[in-house]
Amino acid sequence: MKRRLRDPVILGLIWLGSGFCDRIWFALDHSVPAWDQADYLTGSLNYWQALQHPEWFSGEWWSSFWAISSKVPPLTYIIAAMVQQLFGTGPELATIALVLCSGVLIASVYGLGLVLFNRRVGLWAAGLVMLLPGLYRYRLEFLLDYPLSTVVSLCFWSLTVWWSLGRAKTPLSRTTVRQGWLWGLGFGVCLAFALLVKQTAIFFLFVPIAWAGVRVLWQRQWQRLAQLIAGLLVSVLLFGPWYRINWLLILTSGKRATIDSAIAEGDPALNTLDAWVYYWKILPYLISWPLLLIPIVGLLIYGLKYGLKQSPIAKQNNLPSPHPPIWSLTWLGVFIVGGYLLCSLNINKDARYILPLVPVLSLFLAYGLTCWTNRWGKPMRWTTVGLATVLMMLNLFPLGGRGLTQLLSPRVQHFPYLGQPWPHPKVIAEIIKTQPYLRSNLGVLPSTPDINQHNFNYYGALANFQVYGRQVGTQAKQVKQDMRSLSWFLTKTGAQ
Repeated sequence: MKRRLRDPVILGLIWLGSGFCDRIWFALDHSVPAWDQADYLTGSLNYWQALQHPEWFSGEWWSSFWAISSKVPPLTYIIAAMVQQLFGTGPELATIALVLCSGVLIASVYGLGLVLFNRRVGLWAAGLVMLLPGLYRYRLEFLLDYPLSTVVSLCFWSLTVWWSLGRAKTPLSRTTVRQGWLWGLGFGVCLAFALLVKQTAIFFLFVPIAWAGVRVLWQRQWQRLAQLIAGLLVSVLLFGPWYRINWLLILTSGKRATIDSAIAEGDPALNTLDAWVYYWKILPYLISWPLLLIPIVGLLIYGLKYGLKQSPIAKQNNLPSPHPPIWSLTWLGVFIVGGYLLCSLNINKDARYILPLVPVLSLFLAYGLTCWTNRWGKPMRWTTVGLATVLMMLNLFPLGGRGLTQLLSPRVQHFPYLGQPWPHPKVIAEIIKTQPYLRSNLGVLPSTPDINQHNFNYYGALANFQVYGRQVGTQAKQVKQDMRSLSWFLTKTGAQ
């Protein structure tokens, strides 16, 4: 096979393999979406409904379109809505959007490896990114964090390509200048996509952008500064309409989403050490011990023996290395350290909030794997990847091996629910059967991952938005109001 086609075929096989594994998991799973998942799925249906009769040239339609999701950026909803336009509605079908995210993520990580190191590091990183526990755990839930990891990686790749084009000490050629403009504008588009998935994208991208901006200012590269500013302006033009319409609700909901949630969940205060080492402690769970330790050992051995003047795999196979590894590792460090510190500054802590760092960490891990050279190199790399694959299968499917996963890849076990299907669709169907010509409000007293107002609201939306799930008041004075405004109630056994 020609080398030009070899890498796309390998990347395609990685994508198909991960997608096949994910679809098997969803086919086995009989669970219902929990609070956030159901809320996001309902958001995708709202945009699906809006796209049934689009008015592309109507300013009023666009204003109402951006106002559908007033607090959460809508790009994930829009992509899932378009997927459901093609494949039909439902929780399993909506998650096909996450398979598309996997394809973009694989390509972005490979592109980063190609720019910073060489094609082999890119290929190993593309394979590892599908085997990291933090990523395969959350690509099986309809949340914003996996799409966010995808677009942040895509944005960082475009910024890295633009940044690398200006490293030459000689005057830039016309071709390089033209490429700089294209990649600068492309970076702006990707940045807009990231901010239209989740506002916290800026936590991961601010430091690399600021680093690049300060460097071009220091070196007085005015044309490159203009490229960067143009990219940022393009970004504002793309993400601006949604933020302009919804800025007030974004600000007012920020306190509830961060400070109130952090207090309710008992997250550590920022003036304590625990707040700054929280993500450091859970990092091994997001990566797994084999994929963390083996690359680090390889990097240490090679660094002590040979230094970091040339990529080991490039030296061994006579491959071109576009940059000295020390420069590439420094650039990765700017992204990782900056993102870590800004995420730690957020008082509301959760493992999935740090997820966009993990794909970039896969490049560091892939480079460390390539540092195992000579006769140990190939067996060590394939043994590590094989073990990571086994751990993934044991963490995702009830195949046994609990002791092994608890030792080498703990706290990420996520089996499909194989029990009897939950009765949510039947409850909605019964309400519609009783009141076929009315829109009904269902008051839901329980609030558990399986039974809550959000997932009943979602299943009501699936039924042509004919039933709406509502949270019931928790104070005695609200009972009469609920009885007047809610036509149905879902209660639990015993005291309510």
